[in-house]
Amino acid sequence: MYLNKISMAIVGLSSMGYAQTDQGAGSETFWLWIALFALGIVGIAILFVTSYQTQKLKEFYKSMFEKQLEMERNQNLLLANMSENVHNIAKQTLEETQQLSKTSTHKDTVLGNPESRLLDVTHDLLDFLRLKSKQVEIVNEAFNINNVLNEVSGSICSQFLGSKAELIFDIHKNVPRHLVGDSLHLGQTLKSILEYLMGQADLDEVKLEVSMFDSFEEEVELQFHFSDKGKGIDPKTLENLFVPYYDVETGKYVGLGLFVANALVDMMKGKLIVESVEEKGSTFTLTLPFDIVNKSDQRRYRLPEKTLIEKKVFIVDSNYNSALAVKRMFTYFRHEVTVLSKKEFMKTMPNLTSYDIVILEESLFDIRLIEYLNTIKMDKELKVIALHSLLVSNQNKVLDEVIDAHLFKPLNQERVFELIVNMYDIKVPLEEEEQKDETKQAQTFRKDMIETKGITQNSFKAFSGKNILLVEDNLINQKVLLNLLHLSEMNISVANNGQEAVDMVKQSEIPFDLVLMDINMPIMDGFAATQTIRLDSQYDAMPIVAFTALVLESEIDKMFNCGINAFLSKPLNIGKLYTVFSTYLGDAESEKKDSEPKETLSYQGINIHEGISHANNSEALYREILKEFTTAYGTSDEIFTKLIKEHRYEQVKMLCVDMRGLTGAIGAEDMHDLINDILHQILYKKYELLANYDEKYKSGIQTLNRSIEQYITAA
Repeated sequence: MYLNKISMAIVGLSSMGYAQTDQGAGSETFWLWIALFALGIVGIAILFVTSYQTQKLKEFYKSMFEKQLEMERNQNLLLANMSENVHNIAKQTLEETQQLSKTSTHKDTVLGNPESRLLDVTHDLLDFLRLKSKQVEIVNEAFNINNVLNEVSGSICSQFLGSKAELIFDIHKNVPRHLVGDSLHLGQTLKSILEYLMGQADLDEVKLEVSMFDSFEEEVELQFHFSDKGKGIDPKTLENLFVPYYDVETGKYVGLGLFVANALVDMMKGKLIVESVEEKGSTFTLTLPFDIVNKSDQRRYRLPEKTLIEKKVFIVDSNYNSALAVKRMFTYFRHEVTVLSKKEFMKTMPNLTSYDIVILEESLFDIRLIEYLNTIKMDKELKVIALHSLLVSNQNKVLDEVIDAHLFKPLNQERVFELIVNMYDIKVPLEEEEQKDETKQAQTFRKDMIETKGITQNSFKAFSGKNILLVEDNLINQKVLLNLLHLSEMNISVANNGQEAVDMVKQSEIPFDLVLMDINMPIMDGFAATQTIRLDSQYDAMPIVAFTALVLESEIDKMFNCGINAFLSKPLNIGKLYTVFSTYLGDAESEKKDSEPKETLSYQGINIHEGISHANNSEALYREILKEFTTAYGTSDEIFTKLIKEHRYEQVKMLCVDMRGLTGAIGAEDMHDLINDILHQILYKKYELLANYDEKYKSGIQTLNRSIEQYITAA
């Protein structure tokens, strides 16, 4: 543009020159040179500016390209770190659990057994493999949110038994009892976040507050707001919170559960936001969409008699926020609730004669208080509740007659509702029940089953030919149990929820000898399914054994009131499972143990003994991991070849780091050594040599696939 203007000026000057007289020729020449000189300067300036702009543009695109590569690298690191050091973690966690087993005072309680910790790590690995192979599906079905909260609280409190932190569930009164959504993955997400928060040092309190917001049509949003009173998260850790890594100093795998949880939240179309202020604490805000089963039912927990509402309630707890959460659940029933701090209560005991229900922390029950409460009870009806925490180990539960009920924190609305109904001995009629012939009913056991020692998979052959119904909504748990029992030659049917179980029991031509019933399931839970089955007297003799994570007296009462015969506490214990089978399927003591130890065959490229040791010494769980590995990585040789041809060496590195951890975890020693060789070449940037490993990688993974298939088929 500038050149055109200058050219026009020159032409103009020239035209003017032809109109001048000869006396102005010298002047014309002078101005012509001035114009040409100006043209040269402008041209040079334009060239300089253009060159500078081009250089800046190149630098900009180079910077953008490097940022894109960095983002891609970070994304690959996110996946690669998932399996980095899995081999070391498995060994170290196993050593820790063995050491804890020697010192633990809760060896007889499977919920407090530290051996379950490695199982949890292995389950996270299974979830990772299933996410990688895109096998995880979101299934939206009707469920009871209280069952999910019970499962989560039971699991978390058993894992952190003895913690000094207070775990609080604060449930708003507008939260529906029944929702439509993915209850399995909701529970898994809540558990992973609480595991992270409860695992922090010097923690006083962790609170989960659940509230509901209307969105549109029949859909609502539930907000799960987690907060703690810890030291907070430093900015660098917060930035990489969902990037798993192995902490060499602490010997812990950090962020594995959070990565899986974050991925599940995305799949459930939710949002997870984390904020933290150092020395003040952190908050996790999880928002998820759900549908309402019955939006017109505003009163979700209806007390059977009007006399049970509008009671005067008095609460004392050592944690004031916990007391306020308990207050919210009692005010739902229009109770007038007064809260007093433990310090104030101990300073001056108030007059309790005007109250209908008194809820006191269990440590407050001394002789003086018990005598005072007994005096009040002589003149009026007073219900006394002792308040406990599921996190407290070795509780010396007060058994004085003055106490009418025991309540264990963290709470949910349904447990408070059932407490009130049971405390006043109000019967809630469901359907007219026929008289049962007790001689035809299966035997009941109210205590946790005794573990039979020395049990292996072959031990279950003693029950060959028996018909078992497994009712479990968790696909991984289904597979692990089926793998555990696959040598038994029992006929095992699977139902994914309580309604399927009811239908299968009624439609089966051959009666089931035993039903293994999970409690927390969508559509119809284990309580309702058992109750429905028991309505027909022809199934009175069929034993139903429940799986539950929350072993409370109130929950046990609920199980037996609906017709369950016995229960197994989670996580699964193979010796206790055998005891259940032996009890209800016949005494098989003579066949309990193998006469000789089972000889494990050797397979090319894989050390079976090593792999099983990394799977909590569970061969059933190990088989499931191998299946998931072949699904996710069985064709990784094709990816390796493609990346080499495209010179995408950073991605080759990420794949190999991924494979190094996984092959170490499953005992694939030959492939593990090969991967280490490839990583060595990448470390020294000898990319030209990587093509030499193409056939070796292909041969190695194919050999590993064949060995895994042979092992699984032979089992």
